[in-house]
Amino acid sequence: MGEGKAMNLARYMTIVDRNGVVSYRYNPPTDAVEAGVVKRESLGTSLVNAINKASEYNDILDDWRKEHRYLKHLTTKSTVLDLVKSYTNSIDYNKLSSKSKEDYVYYLRRWAGDKATHTTLYASRLQDLTTPAMQRIYDLHAAHSVSLASHVLAVYRLMFSFAIRNGFTTFNPFKEVKKQTSKPRRVTWERDDIKAFMTTAFSNYETRSLGLIVYTAYCAAQRLGDMRLLTWDSYNIDTGVLSLTQSKRRAKVSIPLPQDLQQMLKQQHTEMGWQQYVFPTQRTVAGILQPYSLQGLAKAGRAIMEDAQLSTELQLMDLRRTAVTEMVMAGVATTNIMSLTGHATPSSLTPYIRHTLKSATVAQDMRDLQPMFT
Repeated sequence: MGEGKAMNLARYMTIVDRNGVVSYRYNPPTDAVEAGVVKRESLGTSLVNAINKASEYNDILDDWRKEHRYLKHLTTKSTVLDLVKSYTNSIDYNKLSSKSKEDYVYYLRRWAGDKATHTTLYASRLQDLTTPAMQRIYDLHAAHSVSLASHVLAVYRLMFSFAIRNGFTTFNPFKEVKKQTSKPRRVTWERDDIKAFMTTAFSNYETRSLGLIVYTAYCAAQRLGDMRLLTWDSYNIDTGVLSLTQSKRRAKVSIPLPQDLQQMLKQQHTEMGWQQYVFPTQRTVAGILQPYSLQGLAKAGRAIMEDAQLSTELQLMDLRRTAVTEMVMAGVATTNIMSLTGHATPSSLTPYIRHTLKSATVAQDMRDLQPMFT
């Protein structure tokens, strides 16, 4: 009993004393138990272990309470914005990675101001939404980018499924929206394009980090999203090896970077190594430099591309495709490419294969054909 008095028990912990043997028990509220969130159980005889275990259960319970607080006011008369607030405070949402959370919010906002009923989508009531109206919004955005429109559609479908599971609506207006099929994008950057982008980005101190994001994404054949959030603990200054877990597939890759980029990153570390992000913006929050947002990266990148007089056909997302295509055309073995890019299967590389004279020449050279007739 003395040990229990010396330390504060966690919430819902009780002390059980049976014939002088002290143990601990977790007794959470009935509503949380009936909802299957947590359960009543013995926590053993170690006070420290019992407090730790009870604290873990309380964190789960608190998350549920927070979600429930937002959900209990949600009805079919609620607006889409009300649903967004509820979903982004849900347990489902909080299980996502930080990168996925940011992506979901970005996608949801893309259609927020589109007219869905007599008002915008975010201001519309759940019960007033119709599939034809959602189809019109999708088609409008698909005219500019089928890929982006389909990503947004997927997140709205998921959010309305969340609302249905929790009993606030019986209809998902996005479920039957017909997606368009886009042709595989084949655009790649030339190395002169990359040099022009880098030169323009480096001409302004405020956009130097953006130039490094682009060059690192290209050299390492990685996604821009992972590069913009890269932290110094993922890069070994001494060996020049970048090691990270990709946000999309959770694949772990280790990539040696070229010498010129290593030198750039050494300089970047000298000036920016005091904070966590490798490529921060100059924007601060509470004295901490912030990384580029998805929208901020796209906007700043487009401005640099215009200043560098690059083709409007090029997009920053084409850099990874450019790197992979270069490796394929150079005859790099598929397994080696996968080690660099994090692709799970050889078939994932099929979109990058091009039937060109250069690629065919590499294949013939690797066959080492010897003359049969002289």
